[in-house]
Amino acid sequence: MTTESPPLNYKIGNERLISVTEKAAQKLASLLEEKGQPNGALRLKVVGGGCSGLQYVMDLVEGP
Repeated sequence: MTTESPPLNYKIGNERLISVTEKAAQKLASLLEEKGQPNGALRLKVVGGGCSGLQYVMDLVEGP
């Protein structure tokens, strides 16, 4: 007997997986402006390592 699973619908790069407060968004915009990248983005990365097995890395980049 064979069963079919429904297709997984992953959207890469278009999710809104985190939310930030209005104050945090203003601070990010200010930091990007200071860096000369008003159209930049905040990049978040989770990598292996650290005491709990994961480390979280944040960086300001030119675009998504």
